[in-house]
Amino acid sequence: LFDAFEGHIRNRAMYYMNENILKPLTKPHRVSYAELAGSQTLTWFVSHFWGMPFRHFVESVRSHAESVDPSAWSLQAYWVCTFCNNQWDVAAEVGDGHWQQSSFFLALRSESCRGTCMVV
Repeated sequence: LFDAFEGHIRNRAMYYMNENILKPLTKPHRVSYAELAGSQTLTWFVSHFWGMPFRHFVESVRSHAESVDPSAWSLQAYWVCTFCNNQWDVAAEVGDGHWQQSSFFLALRSESCRGTCMVV
């Protein structure tokens, strides 16, 4: 996704990605980007700040993936709220007031989740 839109993203943050790339792509079906692109079973949960440059985010996650498995880093699956949550129905994604039903809680508690990758 970054490579495809690098000229538009430049040093912009996740806020820009969401409003100008992800939401327009998902608008026709009102689904998450993961649902649109084809989701995978998560291996890592990602905690991040939407205000950091998206380029830094991508480089950090890639660095983590390469440190986990240098020969097959691209096979690591990351749960990133921006991409995995349906940005058209954020209230439901955060559990409609029930934190144990939130997508964040469910991802973190998933049996396939090996840990958290914190991007700072």
